[in-house]
Amino acid sequence: MKLARWLLPLLSLGIVLLLTLRSTEGRRLGPGPLHPAHAGVAELADGANCEACHRKGQGIAQDGCTRCHEPIAAQLATERGLHGSLPAAQRQRCEQCHSEHHGAGAPLIAGHAFALAGYPAGTPYDHRHVAFRLTGAHDGVACAKCHIGADAAAPPAGGRFLGITQACTECHDDVHKTAFGRDCESCHGQQQPWREAPGFAHATFPLRDSHRKVACAECHATGTAHDVAALQQQSLPARTCVECHADPHRSEAPKALQLAGTADCARCHDASSWGAAKPTAAQHEAFGFALRSAHATADCAGCHGSATVAPRWTGLPPTVAACAVCHRETPHAAAVVATATAAVGPADGCADCHRDADASFRGATMAPLQHAATGFPLSVPHAAVECAQCHTGDAWAQRFPGRTAAACRACHADVHRGQFDHEPRYAQCTACHEPTQPQFLPHGFGVGDHAATAFPLTGAHDAVACSGCHRDTVDGARTFRGTASRCAACHEDVHAGRFDRKGLPATVAGREGCARCHDTAAFAPVAAAFDHARWTGHALRSAHATLACAACHPAGGGGPGTANLGKAAGTTCAACHQDPHAGQFRVGAATDCARCHGEQRWSELHFDHQRDSRFPLDGQHLDVACARCHAAYATPRGPVVRYKPLGTTCGDCHRLGAGGEVLK
Repeated sequence: MKLARWLLPLLSLGIVLLLTLRSTEGRRLGPGPLHPAHAGVAELADGANCEACHRKGQGIAQDGCTRCHEPIAAQLATERGLHGSLPAAQRQRCEQCHSEHHGAGAPLIAGHAFALAGYPAGTPYDHRHVAFRLTGAHDGVACAKCHIGADAAAPPAGGRFLGITQACTECHDDVHKTAFGRDCESCHGQQQPWREAPGFAHATFPLRDSHRKVACAECHATGTAHDVAALQQQSLPARTCVECHADPHRSEAPKALQLAGTADCARCHDASSWGAAKPTAAQHEAFGFALRSAHATADCAGCHGSATVAPRWTGLPPTVAACAVCHRETPHAAAVVATATAAVGPADGCADCHRDADASFRGATMAPLQHAATGFPLSVPHAAVECAQCHTGDAWAQRFPGRTAAACRACHADVHRGQFDHEPRYAQCTACHEPTQPQFLPHGFGVGDHAATAFPLTGAHDAVACSGCHRDTVDGARTFRGTASRCAACHEDVHAGRFDRKGLPATVAGREGCARCHDTAAFAPVAAAFDHARWTGHALRSAHATLACAACHPAGGGGPGTANLGKAAGTTCAACHQDPHAGQFRVGAATDCARCHGEQRWSELHFDHQRDSRFPLDGQHLDVACARCHAAYATPRGPVVRYKPLGTTCGDCHRLGAGGEVLK
């Protein structure tokens, strides 16, 4: 009876063993075929030497890989390179990134390997672990351009990415044939085009302007003392201008253009435009004649002459006051010149009215004493008037008609078009304007005068310019009489009628319109305390009651360039505050922050984990820090702490043993 009970299990076991032996045909069983790259290694060829990579009871040990991959072992030992920069625990687990025993169909570098190393899908490797950074033009170069075996189906000998140097000449030809050494980047860099060599320091002779466009070989010809190779051995002083450029001021040039010590070309010329250069005003003043106004823009040949134009002067430079040396013609009659000379005695009768700083001689200004000699004393405000403003016209009689100082109407029209003619006290301009002020401004009509009108100026109105209220014009004349005095005539309702809606008070303490909140002193702040609940229907409580108005109502609400407060974004928390929980506590289309937070202080929480969550805290969970379960995760807006959804079973947070016990 006992034998019969065991007969069937023994027979089944024998059949299984027989089938196993027949299916393997005597070969040793394994987890799967090796990748061809490993299968080609003699030590691993027959798949029988598992101990070459594996350690009994330990799985794959690190030295099982690094015994063959020596460069990787060196990275791990020195903590350099991609592998040496991995976390310590990850360095011991090669199989996390490199899969095996899947045959040729699966790559040795798993698809998630670079993500584990800190490079998620779509993020290129930026060389941060090696000395050669990918910047400038190198940033867009494909990996296979430098690493030939990067995209090969099987890794080449020595690896896909290791074994090449980081010298420039590894990929680029040295056009200088080592004349400048091998540190190409120190001159060329990686940001700008290679030929510009932005880092090259031409210190002895700075290359500026046109000198930057000259080919190197034009100055450093091969076989000369200034050859690059020769200068590497022995440096020479910077060459002067005449060593490379001919002197255009040679003796056969026009006599007026000859300059002493012409070897110092930089006195007049620079490297930007040699032919068009001329002395600056300061340089010309050092030669003996200051260039100002019209003289500063005059053509050089106009005074100095040229091969075809005779010079206006010869010998030493004339003084600026000696106008007649160059300007021999005059439009004035002899009597005018004599009067001016007798009054002040200018040199040559010109320099006291005409100055070299004037743009032209026609813009001259006579001195008050000289003008008084004509019969029209230049007192204020006429003393500051440009001559051409009164003396207009092409004919002499038009420019100088012989007016008297008392004939105001001869020049000035009534800009008010008779608005004040009905009152005798305003019949003369001097009733409001001071004749000694330029252009009759400022006027003398003040706050006291305005108080006698129908609209006394109070509060901020007394600081408003007249044109602020008197804006209308009739036939070009500004209107003063009949100007409206209602607020709406000058001021726009920046609230767009919001406070005139039905149900809101039309009067407050007997005041109507804008005066319900404002006075003429200033529209901001309001004249009385603003009842937010009364006017808006939204009461301000707790911390909101202490906020400045502009915290919720942005400035500029009245339009571009205004300081008026704008419309608030809303009355819900989300209208003004960003949700730091990224919508985790949204119910429907809204998030009610008040369910957990207080209004007085945001950090005042009402959240009860036992009541408000689906995972009451008990036992050891009561002492666990919140961040142990609620960790932050990355979002495009920055890190966000995850509160939901989270698992509530033990296995969601803990590693469990075979019997369901918590191991970690």
